[in-house]
Amino acid sequence: MEERDRTQERKRAERDAFGDVESYQELMDRPYTKRLKEEVHRRLARFRLKDTNILEIGAGVSEFKQQFDRDNLFVASDYVFSLLNQNPLRRGLVVCDGEILPFANNRFDLVLLIGVLHHLVDQSACLEEVRRVLRRGGHVFVCEPHRRSLNFFYYNLRLLVIKILGVRFVKWLIGCFTPGESQVDIKAVRRAFEKDCTVKIDTILVFRLPPLRLFKNSSVDVKLSGILDRIPIVNKFGSTVFIEIEANR
Repeated sequence: MEERDRTQERKRAERDAFGDVESYQELMDRPYTKRLKEEVHRRLARFRLKDTNILEIGAGVSEFKQQFDRDNLFVASDYVFSLLNQNPLRRGLVVCDGEILPFANNRFDLVLLIGVLHHLVDQSACLEEVRRVLRRGGHVFVCEPHRRSLNFFYYNLRLLVIKILGVRFVKWLIGCFTPGESQVDIKAVRRAFEKDCTVKIDTILVFRLPPLRLFKNSSVDVKLSGILDRIPIVNKFGSTVFIEIEANR
């Protein structure tokens, strides 16, 4: 019973945080976030995105629905209705929990998980659901904060500050965030798809400023990463990890 209560409280916290549309939009407008979105668009352009069924989990105000909806069936799903409702295209919007998808087996050619896994209570449950709804030959595209980077220090420092000064103070410092976030375990993602899928992983943006509102308009990390990302070995520790999965089954 206590575990269920904790789970529900965590999900309420996520809903409340991302229901704050103004705070969410501030996060989306930061130079670092914009650079990530540009890279996601560039990488998605490599896929055959015509006459396909696409699912975006945790879409929020989707950056991709308008771009790909015309030539595809694009479903944008999210747990937070107030955020999902901000999408200008209203068709194909589904309010649902990413851990329990209301879709048939083998339904989608492409599933997008853009910065959502680290917000979920049970990441493994979501990955299993993605496997279930993915068609043979389909693809999964994941974009997440990378644990093996500066994020490791920022994340653990944030946990310490929360314990000392509380969640409200950290929210004032950071803006849009939830205290229950947990970093993605890449090995767990590999395990979820290793049997019958091909998994490719790489990273970008080696340097990242602390994710504070103080730096919300700074592009120093984007510019500096443009240099550091070209250095072998160093570029393996980018602050954002991209995981591309192809279902061979």
